[in-house]
Amino acid sequence: MRFFLLLTVSALAASPALARCNIHNDTGDSFTVESGNVSNQRIGAHTTTTINAGSIKAKSDTGLLLTGTCTDGQSVEIKTQGGAPVLTVK
Repeated sequence: MRFFLLLTVSALAASPALARCNIHNDTGDSFTVESGNVSNQRIGAHTTTTINAGSIKAKSDTGLLLTGTCTDGQSVEIKTQGGAPVLTVK
């Protein structure tokens, strides 16, 4: 029994927690997002979702490119400035 408990505790301690951040898309475009080590995350126009924290690379369905970063627990927003999408901290 002690061995099983030790094995279970060790497995839980070794599994990494997923770092997530909230992202709001305030534009009329949908984006495919790569962040952290996860690709093909989607955020639709005028929606909010969570993505993996880390470096962000995004491409809209119309070909607009966006880069940035977000940290665990942070909220970021995609806005349009001068016709180009920008990532800002909320």
